Amino acid sequence: MKRLDLSIFCAVALIVVLSLRMLASILLHPLRIGWDPALHLQCAQLIAAGGLPYVDMFDVNPPLIWYLDVLPAVISSLCNVPVTLSFNLFMWLLMVLSSALCAYIALTKLESGSSLLTNLGLIFGLLYFNFFLTFDFGQREQIFVLLYFPFLFLRYARYSGAVIGKSEAVFIGLLAGVGICLKHYFLINAICVELFLLLTTSRKKIWSNFFATESMSAFIFALGYLLHFFLLPQAVRENYFGFLVPAFASGYQFWDTSLAGSLGAPDKRGVFFLLSLSGLMALAFSRRSSLLGCCAAFAFSGVVPYLLQFKGWAYQDIPAFAGAVIVICGGIAALIATLLELISKAKRNSVKYSSIFSATCLALIVLIAGISIVNGREEYDKVKAEPNFPMSRIGFAGDSPYSDIDSPFATIILANAKARDSIIFIGNAVAPGFPVTTQLNVKPGSRHLHCCILSVLQYIKDVRPASPEKTRLLSFKDGIIKEYIDDIEKNKPILIFMQNNPASEYLAPYKFEQYLKNYKKIDDVAGYTVYRLQV
Repeated sequence: MKRLDLSIFCAVALIVVLSLRMLASILLHPLRIGWDPALHLQCAQLIAAGGLPYVDMFDVNPPLIWYLDVLPAVISSLCNVPVTLSFNLFMWLLMVLSSALCAYIALTKLESGSSLLTNLGLIFGLLYFNFFLTFDFGQREQIFVLLYFPFLFLRYARYSGAVIGKSEAVFIGLLAGVGICLKHYFLINAICVELFLLLTTSRKKIWSNFFATESMSAFIFALGYLLHFFLLPQAVRENYFGFLVPAFASGYQFWDTSLAGSLGAPDKRGVFFLLSLSGLMALAFSRRSSLLGCCAAFAFSGVVPYLLQFKGWAYQDIPAFAGAVIVICGGIAALIATLLELISKAKRNSVKYSSIFSATCLALIVLIAGISIVNGREEYDKVKAEPNFPMSRIGFAGDSPYSDIDSPFATIILANAKARDSIIFIGNAVAPGFPVTTQLNVKPGSRHLHCCILSVLQYIKDVRPASPEKTRLLSFKDGIIKEYIDDIEKNKPILIFMQNNPASEYLAPYKFEQYLKNYKKIDDVAGYTVYRLQV
């Protein structure tokens, strides 16, 4: 078998095997989703129904992720499937697209010599890291990695002197532009990768490479995204730029942690150990494949936005984690390729390198496929052995593992509400209102999907020095409380979950209980008081 034909076969087999394994997991867990992706999906559903961001739903995140999520939200509505399943299938398609584009670039734009097996290892890593995310599956950081890596491969090929077609450059550049614009922090990764390429490749055609078609395509998308804010309704712009953005810029530190909380906690250390190993791999095999170094630049630059945000939230280090996994997988493949060369060059060995290479690649594919099948069967048996939740209770066909929705909040909602009923969570975090609201197909009963903004304002009040801007921002609090009251009166949510602290303290000066006269306290659970509408 020719080297290129074998490489195409291996790349396709890798993508097919790992994609099918992920698809099986998604279909076994139709309701599984994390809190932030669930919140963004809820916003997308409201937009698809005609709602305006920052008017009919309040959250500080930029709206691009909501625009993307409109597609699975619409498909969910049209096909009457859980929006969580529709979204996870959308993420699966991004995985397939990203890995396929990287494989295409590696096989057609990069040299097919000693770095061939290394590039296949990188593609394996790009698929493999997704299996570790579970409830962080679908975070913007993951979407960024998937949309950006074909661009990274293409930029490396461009700097290596490959001929790039205009249409493919435009398409891959647009994907990267979408990924980078999901969060402004992601620009750091893109800049670091570009600096690495500028500093480690030939200075010839430096400006033409820098302003290449794919770069301009990403830039034009970013520019269009910025300009679109000027076309939004005035109420949207006023609420977002006049209040939410300056408020969170001033009070985002409410959730700050310590340096030890960011780096030293047991659940955080693994990522930084992996980064250290990936750096060693990149250095050890830099002569075999400088693309490893480019991927390592991406991985290590991911630490910067993680520390800048200073929250210690695990999903924020996904780019660093993904980059480390990709480099390590590529490094292992490079090590295998090096060992194969040593074996073929041994004086006592008369077997040709091409034969050893082909046999090893085929053996690795069989091994990966076998492990995927066994692992998939184990997951299937585990799901079938545990209690299942009949999704007919929320308006859909089929079953889902009950463990994916299991919480005291889900129990209360299922006992007191039906699909499409309105409920409200008043708490200073996205959880626990999400993902349960999205999973159980109930509607948010207030435009305020959470009351994080009240914690932000409290931080501004307690910490920030006196200034006209502080006074202006704090003046919005009365309006927020009034909007809660108006929404309760208008939507009559069947359930209201009130956080005992600190949310109840924020509302106490307004004697908020007087607006719950049609509600009866029915439970206290996990720091929340539960009120039910009396019909």
